[in-house]
Amino acid sequence: MKKIVYMLLALSMFLLLASCNFMSHTPNMTNPEIPDIPGSEVQNTVEPESPLSLPQNVEKLGFSGGNIGAGGLVCGGDDGYIYYRSESDGWRLYRARPDGSDNTKVSDRIGHNINVHDGWVYFLDYPEGFPIYRVRTDGTEEAKLVDGYCDNLYVAESGMYFNKRDESNVSHIYRTDLDGGNMTLLYSEASLMYYYNGRILLGAGQLGVYEIATGEEIILAETYVANVSVDDSGIYFFAVDNNEFRRMDLDGGNDSVILQGGNYFNYTCGYLYYMGIGENANGPCHVVNRLDVRTGETTTLYEALNDLFDWHGNFIGITLKQFNEGNFDPDLFEINDQGEMVLRGGGDPLAESVGYVYIAGEYVFMRASLREAILQDGRFDNIVRLDGSLVIWD
Repeated sequence: MKKIVYMLLALSMFLLLASCNFMSHTPNMTNPEIPDIPGSEVQNTVEPESPLSLPQNVEKLGFSGGNIGAGGLVCGGDDGYIYYRSESDGWRLYRARPDGSDNTKVSDRIGHNINVHDGWVYFLDYPEGFPIYRVRTDGTEEAKLVDGYCDNLYVAESGMYFNKRDESNVSHIYRTDLDGGNMTLLYSEASLMYYYNGRILLGAGQLGVYEIATGEEIILAETYVANVSVDDSGIYFFAVDNNEFRRMDLDGGNDSVILQGGNYFNYTCGYLYYMGIGENANGPCHVVNRLDVRTGETTTLYEALNDLFDWHGNFIGITLKQFNEGNFDPDLFEINDQGEMVLRGGGDPLAESVGYVYIAGEYVFMRASLREAILQDGRFDNIVRLDGSLVIWD
């Protein structure tokens, strides 16, 4: 019952036009619930002088776009495979072709912040408390590189960049070689928000940029930030205090609003992927949108159902709006021994849940809880591919 109650409360808050809650930077490895978000609205388009594309003459990276800030559950490799945390096998680390074929387990560990670089997969291991591991892409030579509670792992040609908490649970930013050697403290008492071309973006109470070679530091924005992403065209981030997704030049100039409202942001290669609010004949519903920041054009990639259903995928005849308003037949429900309202005959009512989008080259993936997945393979939580239609991928 927790899933649907949370989602319905979220929808209720949306209808009351509540502001978006601050998004924690601590990894949440449970099934992603849908938070309360206001409607999203494009404020202005971005017309940077440089083209919106990945930088060309910089070091090779093991990550792309805002995938790591979104948890890093999916990552494209330069070998044509997609590396991901499998929903169908207890969140273990897998790889597969973009069409879902040739899926193979790479590690029994549960990967988070997945990076793929030069024949290795780097990740944080969830059950062990987020130390850094790496394993070859064929599943051999697995080894722990850094012990302790790590987070926000960015792997590049020049090394690994990440947070690590001390015995007082305070986060510090470190760099190591790709084998975990030569650990160096880069910045004390801060969270790594992004790594880019010899610079670290740090926060989260404010957004700053720190030049590793020179030690130069600049404060870019005095707001809580999340979902930071950087490319040649600028710095992109969610300004939590103002509930805005923003863009600025690499030197901090030309700060502008791209989008007001929304949630689960991932910017990459000129496109902003996010969850917004749409509406159909049954009332408000969550949608997954792609905004072209060059033109302001928004494309809806998926519209979540706003009808409730049971664990067999059968509709129960109630929409989210009706449930929220109490406009339904109470005989459909009963109170169980724990005092929870459940469907008569047992089972929680379910509603679809969508979350972060992950970019792997030209492919778009999303972790979601969908009715179609129940009908197709009997599971509610899946990774899906969005390529003009929805494909249950794992």
